Amino acid sequence: MIQLITGNKGTGKTKAIIDIANDHVDTAKGDIVFLTDTDRYMYSLRYQIRAINTSDLKRGTEPNVREDMLVGYIYGVLAGNHDIESMYIDGAHRMLGRDVSEMEHFFSDLEEIAEKTDTKFIVTVSQEDEELPEFLKKYLG
Repeated sequence: MIQLITGNKGTGKTKAIIDIANDHVDTAKGDIVFLTDTDRYMYSLRYQIRAINTSDLKRGTEPNVREDMLVGYIYGVLAGNHDIESMYIDGAHRMLGRDVSEMEHFFSDLEEIAEKTDTKFIVTVSQEDEELPEFLKKYLG
């Protein structure tokens, strides 16, 4: 399952996803992972949440993480811990340096991972609901 937290830049998506992740700790039956491209919010997350900074995935002078690398990394994290119940991803489009409209393949990969591993993904997207590409609308709550 994939759930989106949407809104334009500066509308509080990161605070919202952090709050949701922190609240989830009390009811989680499995582990929680939080992926982002900065250490800035690491201390805002409860200690039970595994925070991972994806900026370490960048190769050489490349400004962004490649899509295949991020998908492979997500697979690797889940393969290393079968107890992960949910994964929060703050700004996948920012990590990849792509417009959300160009990320259909990424989200179809994420959906496939969710089904295979029974993991819930909560992802922030910097667009309002009505501006979302058609392939993302099915993930709106």
